[in-house]
Amino acid sequence: MEKLKSLKWNHIIEALIMIVIGGVLIFWSNASLVIMARALAILLILAGAVMIISYCVHKERTIAMSGGFALGVVVAVIGVWIFLKPDTFTDLIPKLFGVFIFLSGLMNLWQTISLVRYKYGYWWVSLILAIITVGLGAFLLFYSSVAKELLVKFIGGFLMYDGVSNLWTISRLGKLERAVKRELRDAEAVETTGEIVSDSAEK
Repeated sequence: MEKLKSLKWNHIIEALIMIVIGGVLIFWSNASLVIMARALAILLILAGAVMIISYCVHKERTIAMSGGFALGVVVAVIGVWIFLKPDTFTDLIPKLFGVFIFLSGLMNLWQTISLVRYKYGYWWVSLILAIITVGLGAFLLFYSSVAKELLVKFIGGFLMYDGVSNLWTISRLGKLERAVKRELRDAEAVETTGEIVSDSAEK
């Protein structure tokens, strides 16, 4: 029983943490992006430093070790750049996705032309989907700042929903557990009363 209670409280704490993180991402999306970017930058700097130190510590100078040293320098430099310019880095991510989605939409348009040539009846569905894909890619490409904020807010909303839904589920389980316990107590009380009555009748 104690294990179940501790597990329940663990789930409640996790749900509350999800709600808090979700709220931070929704209401302070810009600050959250900067923090996440700089956290990633620190990890990259540490990873690069480990590679460089590993090269300096080992006496062997193999091609693999030299390659690891060069990679460490590149990773560390990228980490420093992200740490100093987190906004530029976070703007770059939606643009990269935007280029990929935009090109995918253009490919879909070309496929639509092929469907028209083959006289497919529902070619217009492919056209609509292709236009939406191209539009989404263009939006990510030319409005990266807005896109990244919307993405962070969406993630924050999902985390808040997850936390609230978990709390609701836990509260329902707690209510059902209490109801079952009451039923067990009532059943035990009835059995005890029945035993007392039967003992009195025998006497």
